[in-house]
Amino acid sequence: MAPLPDPTTARAPHLLAVASPTADLDQFAREALWMAQERDLNLTLAVRKLSDGWSNLMGYTTAADLAAFAARWDITLVSWRSAEEIDDMIAAWSMRAPTAVVIGPRKGRALRPGLSNVAASRFEKAARAHNIEVILDPAQERGHAPILGLAWRLDEQRPWYHAYVLSAFAVSLVAILVKWLAGIVPTPSLAPLFLMAVVYSANAYGMAAASFTALLSVSLFNFFFGEASYELKFATADALLVILFLLVAAITSNLSSGLRRQASRAQRQAREARALFQLTRDIAIAGNTVEIFQAIVQQCNDIFDCDTVLLTPFSGVGEVRARTSGLQAAYPPQASLTQDEIEAARWTYSHGQPSGRGFDNFAQMNVTFQPLATTDSVVAVLALKNVAPAMVNSAGFRRVIGSICRLAALAVEHTLRKQELETARVVSQTEGLRSALLSAISHDFGTPLASIIGSASSLLSYGKTYTADVTLELLTTILEEAERLSRFVKNVMQMTRLESGALVPRMQWADVEDLISTSLDAAHRRLRSHEVYADVVDVLPLVQVDFVLMESVLVNVLDNAAKYAPEDSTIQITARKLGNEVAIDVSDQGRGIAPEDLGAVFDKFYRAKHRDRTVPGTGLGLAICKGIIEAHGGTIEALSEGPGRGTTIRIRLPIRTPDMALTSEV
Repeated sequence: MAPLPDPTTARAPHLLAVASPTADLDQFAREALWMAQERDLNLTLAVRKLSDGWSNLMGYTTAADLAAFAARWDITLVSWRSAEEIDDMIAAWSMRAPTAVVIGPRKGRALRPGLSNVAASRFEKAARAHNIEVILDPAQERGHAPILGLAWRLDEQRPWYHAYVLSAFAVSLVAILVKWLAGIVPTPSLAPLFLMAVVYSANAYGMAAASFTALLSVSLFNFFFGEASYELKFATADALLVILFLLVAAITSNLSSGLRRQASRAQRQAREARALFQLTRDIAIAGNTVEIFQAIVQQCNDIFDCDTVLLTPFSGVGEVRARTSGLQAAYPPQASLTQDEIEAARWTYSHGQPSGRGFDNFAQMNVTFQPLATTDSVVAVLALKNVAPAMVNSAGFRRVIGSICRLAALAVEHTLRKQELETARVVSQTEGLRSALLSAISHDFGTPLASIIGSASSLLSYGKTYTADVTLELLTTILEEAERLSRFVKNVMQMTRLESGALVPRMQWADVEDLISTSLDAAHRRLRSHEVYADVVDVLPLVQVDFVLMESVLVNVLDNAAKYAPEDSTIQITARKLGNEVAIDVSDQGRGIAPEDLGAVFDKFYRAKHRDRTVPGTGLGLAICKGIIEAHGGTIEALSEGPGRGTTIRIRLPIRTPDMALTSEV
């Protein structure tokens, strides 16, 4: 390991992890690295230096292995031996103080490996004096460190006496085997058979049960098969046999412990990877906010066997509508928290730190609160209710919940930002439509009213002095402008009915030629300055339409053509059959439409939004036509070769037979 680094060479924020060599030192290093990455810090790992020979004898992680790990993950590795070097390390904090100090597993007892209480206390007191966060023993639970590097008890789930009863039973079976073989093989040579029971006990239960098995085996063999039968007389050979059995037990128990530890670690990592993969997949396929929240809560419930509540600073269950001043339960919808629990969640949200069970703040609660934080801010809080205290205090819990919180934070932030953007877009669009509507009303409703009022006031004031021709002209102006104003009002009302879904076509069979003729009669005043040609190419089948609505569509299209085409130009109406549809084309010789605007002309207030006030109108006519045609199951499109080359509005209506119509109605 390298000596202490020069504190002036690197001033980047870092996390300092302090430990003494143990069998699980590499795991502690991984835990410390994860914690540093969580905080976006560099990691400095300070390990007490031991000789390689002693480390190999005790089964500790060697300096070479730790150095390779540090090089792979870009960890700054330093070593220390004595209290004086600890003081030197702490003195260097004046120039490069760590953001947090992680204190590794302590000895607990004199024969256990780990940091001494003196060394751990030095680091802890110094960190608190510098106002540095102290994290105690994150890599392993207390009280189970091996004594003298030996695995004394492997199975802690069962009662302690279970191992001794089964070990005694195994010794009894071997004794029966020795008794059976005693008449065939010389008795003194059968003593090694008891190694089977010792190996079994060491492999299954650990060094403590194996030591008991070794002593019991030698005692039984001495009592039943020794030179003096049924008497206990220990000789030097018996002591050597006990020593041999204990050595075998120590080697076997340590090998078994290492394999169990590796298997447990592999299983834990597989479970964690499977849980994170499942969460990632559920979030990826989630179609809305509710499904994302459900995936996060469900995975936490399954992994930690608890009741999880997700709290966000947004109102609405599943569909985010507005940011509020405080947190509230977002999922599950029926979840409830006490006022104290909500206050703890708000503290976690504002400070970005866990609280509740297993942490210093609000430790008396049976709820653990975890912040869902991104690089910018905290976006939500997870409340884990009724998590077992032993699980909360374990390093595995902190590792898994940290990974889940990272994934969940990204998913929640994404859905919240997406909803905020959608809300902003809708608000912007609404404001644009409102502005366009006000512009249209103020201009296009005001102009006809001004003409009507001016003509009427002139007639009232000077009517007796006007000739018959002037009076007729003024009355005609009043009529035309009133009809124009009526058309504007009708368009606004029709658009309102379309958007509310109240406009339902009343279908009836109609002749296309008759529909065109009626529409031309209704629009003849607006078409009097144009030459209009109608051409029905074939004998067309009847169409099923709402005659009044379709007449309104054609009148709107003809009015649009008349407004944009120059006077004395030609407007052509063509009706023909195209496949299973009847196509009605209205073509003019007007200003035309740019290719990029062909689809936009059917938007509401299209002209108002483009500041087109050269011709009168609200910009609702074609939008209404589109809504009515689509309600009939047809389509409408604008065709143009470009500006200055005229425009064709093509209406397509499906051809239905009476049988098809009846089926559609049913």
